[in-house]
Amino acid sequence: MDKLDYADKRCLVVEDRRPFLMLLKGLLMSLGAKKIDTELSAELALKACKKVSYDIIVCDLHLGNDRKNGFEFLEEIRKLHLISPSAVFIMISGDSARSMVLGSLEKQPDDYLIKPFSQAQLNSRITRAKNRRLTLASLYSLIEHKKYELSIETCKHFLDVGTKYTTNCIQILVQLYWLTQQYDKAEDVLRKQLEERPIQWALSAMARTQLLKENYIEAIDLAKQAIDASRNDVDSYDILAEAYLQNGMPDQALKSIKDALSLSPLSIERHYNVCKIARVNNDFETAMHSSQAIFELSQRSVHRNVNHMCSYIRSILDAAEHADNKKDGNRLKQDAIYAIKKIKLDANSSIVQNGFDFDIFETLVESRIAFLENHRSESKKALEEAQIKIEQQFSQFPVSLAAESLKSMLDLGDFEDAIKVRKALKEQDVELDSNIQNSMSRAFEKVSGKQEEYIGHNKDGILKFKEGKYRDSYASFSEAKLISPMNIGVTLNLLQSIVKLLEMTDKPDVSLQQECREHYRYMTNMPLRKVHQQKFESMKLDVERLMSK
Repeated sequence: MDKLDYADKRCLVVEDRRPFLMLLKGLLMSLGAKKIDTELSAELALKACKKVSYDIIVCDLHLGNDRKNGFEFLEEIRKLHLISPSAVFIMISGDSARSMVLGSLEKQPDDYLIKPFSQAQLNSRITRAKNRRLTLASLYSLIEHKKYELSIETCKHFLDVGTKYTTNCIQILVQLYWLTQQYDKAEDVLRKQLEERPIQWALSAMARTQLLKENYIEAIDLAKQAIDASRNDVDSYDILAEAYLQNGMPDQALKSIKDALSLSPLSIERHYNVCKIARVNNDFETAMHSSQAIFELSQRSVHRNVNHMCSYIRSILDAAEHADNKKDGNRLKQDAIYAIKKIKLDANSSIVQNGFDFDIFETLVESRIAFLENHRSESKKALEEAQIKIEQQFSQFPVSLAAESLKSMLDLGDFEDAIKVRKALKEQDVELDSNIQNSMSRAFEKVSGKQEEYIGHNKDGILKFKEGKYRDSYASFSEAKLISPMNIGVTLNLLQSIVKLLEMTDKPDVSLQQECREHYRYMTNMPLRKVHQQKFESMKLDVERLMSK
């Protein structure tokens, strides 16, 4: 191993306990380091990284309660490009628990050291990582700038000329083939490795390759082989879960992803997969726990997003909707209300960002709870109040409020509004997280039959009305109203037809008048958006006159 000259290297030590901070600084100084900065928190270290480009960063995993940890610090400096391709990041921790070690390794620091360790151990790990980084710096730089085809050629060059980092290059080459969807080439590389001997990492990588090629049976078999070779191979459990799911084996998929989670529970991406698979299995309680984990894990990280909070609350209400009994359902509804209040009061969880309106979100939650309690009118009022405020405050439909809005719209039969919201999101070309996508897809799937039937009757009614066939339009709108009794649009359409029918008769039709009064009363008691308000106002005098005819 080439000896490392520390004298010209800029070093950063991040440790929240001052005695150990000074000890680490002393160890680096003994190795020859002269330029050493120290910080007691990830937050201060982040500021330091914005000013200085460090060659070596030694960071503790645990950096104080309610503060960014080493995982989160590493992710953030990578995302913000505050660490160079040749820089070394060494994670240290006194926690030797399997979940912490595996969780750390998944974040891919250059190395991981368990306290206590010697100066020689620290030097060995830093030197080994630094030599690799320096040798492959050009490759790492190309990857960082997403120049994948050039990265592939550079990787091949290293392999052709020979390097002691051959295994690293092969692993990187396979990943690059995945990124560029050259799965057959990845398979060829891995097959050569496996022909020599059944290396555990190559088995796992081949399993993922087969998964990407949609060869699910092969992926399952290879993932099992990789797990047999190493029971701590978290990635292979993930692969196995996805392969089972895609092969129509959701029960096995859920077991596998839970196995992965038990090994390494600190991955947000893994919790996303748990949510997806759990919902396929109608296991809404498991989905709820993982949604909560996503929210909590993201709070101080680069992944912090208001949508995680919304998904968490939504998952509680999903669990309430599918609860085995009324008592559990009521408890979960209270849990949702309590969670909202707690989040709102928690200064560290301030959600008011990017134009997010917490009051509107609360109103949408109230709408859903009212629906679950079979209070349809209250649910509809809350939904309309929320949509009125959205129209007033936003030029584009806010993504953070879309899933909640859509869920209530579809539950209440506001199919046209739901379709408009989905279209608006597509036009914004926003990348929705998997929780939101899953929630929206499931909501539309649940009502697909009713939605098609409703739209058919409503369209037919509009056509008949334009043709002057008011009795037929009344019949079609009535059918649509039966499917969606809370829908304001079809109520207005029905009122229009009733007005025409009443105007056509000299003798009052008592039953039509009564129906007219019911629909009129519903409209006057309901908050109306601008388009509905205008239409209602345009026929209001005629309705009032004909009701008293």
